[in-house]
Amino acid sequence: MADTLANPGDVLEGQGLLLQHGRLIAKVEYYLAIPTQTHFFINPTGKLKPDYTEYAGGFILLAPNDAEKIVLTEYVLELANKTKKNIRVERKYKKIIHRGQARVSFAIKII
Repeated sequence: MADTLANPGDVLEGQGLLLQHGRLIAKVEYYLAIPTQTHFFINPTGKLKPDYTEYAGGFILLAPNDAEKIVLTEYVLELANKTKKNIRVERKYKKIIHRGQARVSFAIKII
C-alpha cells in the first residue's frame, strides 16, 4: 500500500499498536495528518516537489492505565493496515472522553 501521508491535508485515522523494541506497549487510537497551511516555505535542496512528510504529526489516544507507561521518547506505531511509522511522543496533551471512555491524548511527530 502506498503511503497516504504525502500531501498537505492528507489524514490517517484508526486503531493501532504502540511498539517499542518490538514489544507491545499499548493499543492506541491515532490521528495523523499533514498540515494544509504553512507560514513559510524553504526549499534548500532545489527539488521541484517538497517532502511534506517531514511535517506529519498528530495525536494518539490511550487508556489512562496505559498512559502511565508512556515516556517522551521514540516508538513504532503499527497502523490498522499493518504498516509501521516511527514516531516521537512529544508531550502529554490532555485527558478527554472519547466515545464514552476516558482517554489520555499525546502529541506525536512522525520521524
